[in-house]
Amino acid sequence: MGNKIVFGKVEAISLLVIIMTTQLFISFPRFVAEKAGTAGWILIIYLTVISLLLFLAISNMYKNFQGKDILDIGEYVGGNIGRIFVGLVIIIGYMFIIPGVLREFSDGLKIITLDKTPIGFVMIFFLLGMITAAFYGIEPITRFSAIIVPIVAAAFILIIVGVIPSFDTDNIFPIMGKGAYQMFIKGIPNISIFSGISLLFILPPFLNSFDCFKKTGIYSILLSGFFLTAGTVIYTLSIPYPASTEVTMPMYTLARTIDWGRFFTRIESVFVFAWATSAFIYLGIVLFFIVYVFKKTFKLKYHTPLIFPMSVLIFTFALIPKSMMDVFWLESKIFRAYAWIITFGMPMIFLIAASLIKKKKGAIQNEKKN
Repeated sequence: MGNKIVFGKVEAISLLVIIMTTQLFISFPRFVAEKAGTAGWILIIYLTVISLLLFLAISNMYKNFQGKDILDIGEYVGGNIGRIFVGLVIIIGYMFIIPGVLREFSDGLKIITLDKTPIGFVMIFFLLGMITAAFYGIEPITRFSAIIVPIVAAAFILIIVGVIPSFDTDNIFPIMGKGAYQMFIKGIPNISIFSGISLLFILPPFLNSFDCFKKTGIYSILLSGFFLTAGTVIYTLSIPYPASTEVTMPMYTLARTIDWGRFFTRIESVFVFAWATSAFIYLGIVLFFIVYVFKKTFKLKYHTPLIFPMSVLIFTFALIPKSMMDVFWLESKIFRAYAWIITFGMPMIFLIAASLIKKKKGAIQNEKKN
C-alpha cells in the first residue's frame, strides 16, 4: 500500500457518510432521545451546524499544508514525538470505538436471528469480514462504499415510507424537549456524533487536491446530518418519549412495524441487509486505518502483519462488556462525551501551532533575504 492510491470526492464522501451514519442502525436514535427527549431532531441540526463550522475553521488552516495528514502535521510541530503522540491518540481513540461497535452489531444480529448462538461466535462472523476488508486495503473499500451508499440510502428511504402510517405528530411536543439549556449548552459535546470526520484528516495523501478535501468534508457532514436528522425524526414520530429511550434496536424495531399486506412481508430484511453491509464497511475501514496509522506512526514498512493482532485485541476488548446495556453506557458516558476532543480539538491545536511555526520560519527567511 502506498500513497499512489488516489480517489475523488464521490468515493471519499461515500466512505465518510457510511462511517458517520452507521450509528443510525444501532443505538443512535435511543441516545438522542435520552439527551434531548422529543427535540432530538433539533439537537442534530444544531450539532451539524457546529461541526460544519469547526470543520471549515480546520480546513482553512489546512490550506497551507496540502497533501499532509494529521500525522504529518504532528511531525511538523513536534518532530518524531509529535507524530507519535498524534498517532497514539488516534489509535487509542479508534481502539475504544471499534470494539463497542463490533459488540453492538454482534448483539444486534444475535437478537434478530441467532438468539441461541454464543456472542463470541457471532463476533467472529463480523471479525472475518473486517479482516478481509482491511487486507484488501483502502481503495477497494472506498470504491465499494460508493456503490453501496445509494443502495443503503434507498433502503433507508423505504423504511421511512413504510413507517409513515405509524407517525403521530403529537410525539414531537413539547417542541424543545428537555429544554434549550440541555440542548444548546450541555448538548455541545455531542458533536462527537460526527467523530467519523476524523478519518478525513488522515485522507489528504489519498485525495487529489485541497479543494477535494474541503468539499468532501462539507458534503459528508451535511449528508450525514441529513440522514441522522431524518432517522431521529421518524423515530420520534413513531415511538413516544420516554418509551423511545428504552428500545434496544430502534431502527430495526421500526422496520418490523411495516405492514404492506400479505404480498410484502418481512420488510425488515431490507433493513438487515443495509445494516449488515454498513457494519462490514465500517468495521473494515476503521480496522484498516488503525493499522495504517500504527504503521505511519512508528514508520514501519508494512501494515498487513498488524491486521491479525489488532483484530485479536479488538475481539478481546469487545468481550469485556457483560451486556449490550454496558456498551450503551460506555458509548453515552465516555465516547460521546469526549470523542470531540480528538476529532476537532487535537487537529485545531496542532494546525494552529503548525501555522505559527510556518509563519515564524517565513519571517526568518525574509529577514535573511533582506
